[in-house]
This record gives sequence, structure tokens and C-alpha cells, in this order.
Amino acid sequence: MAFKPGYLGYFGLDSAAGSIVDLSGYLDNVGVPQNVDTLETSVFGVTAKQFIAGMTDGDTISISGPYDVTLHTHITGMKAAQSAGTTSFSYIWGPGGSVASQAKVSGEAILTGYELSSGTGGRAEWSGSLQVTGTVTNGTF
Repeated sequence: MAFKPGYLGYFGLDSAAGSIVDLSGYLDNVGVPQNVDTLETSVFGVTAKQFIAGMTDGDTISISGPYDVTLHTHITGMKAAQSAGTTSFSYIWGPGGSVASQAKVSGEAILTGYELSSGTGGRAEWSGSLQVTGTVTNGTF
């Protein structure tokens, strides 16, 4: 098996101008869940619950890292573009990096949260959340 260290990860996100920007140098944590809704189909007379698969995608992506003004400008620009009518932003995630044959997850998302934080005993940090809208595409670079 060819395991990959997390530091090789890649995350690209549209700018307010609509072009993918590599934000990998500003992140130290990315979470991209891919859940499937389960729909209960149990009926009278059965003693065990029954389910079928429902809709996919629609998950919340979490991103975070050390504070940097460049990243802050990118995210607040997205927020302003969204307020002005931009409906979604493209994202690309590569847990093993953006090199040939590595996994690539992509789709569209809406910025739903952005937070800055700092404490006297640690670094200044940021975190954000993106609501996936539409289909998630799984492939390779």
C-alpha cells in the first residue's frame, strides 16, 4: 500500500473572481465528509427497522489553519461576493496532494461560517465551514 502523509494535502477554493486558488499553504486541517441519507421503511408487523439509501452529498466541509491576512482577504472576498449574488464556489480537495493518480474530490459549496480566534498561549487561527450544494465528484488528478 502507498500510504500518504497528511501534509501533502491539497485544497483549492474559488476566489470572489471565480477562479480556483490553492489554499493548501494556509490550512492544517480539512474535513470533507461524504454521507448518504438513510430513509426508514419499517412497517407494521416487522420487529427490526428497515432502511433504504436516500440522497447523497449536502455535507459540511470544515477547513482551518493558522491566521494569515492573505487567507482572510480570500474568505472575506468570498463572503462579499456571496452577499452580492454569487450562488456557490468550486472546491477541489486532494488528501494525497494534487499529483497524477491521487484522489480528487470536487464540487460546489456555499460559505456558511468563518471564525478568527487567538489566545495568549497559542497562535492566531481561523476556521471556516462550507455547505456542499449539488453533486460531489470523486475521481483522480
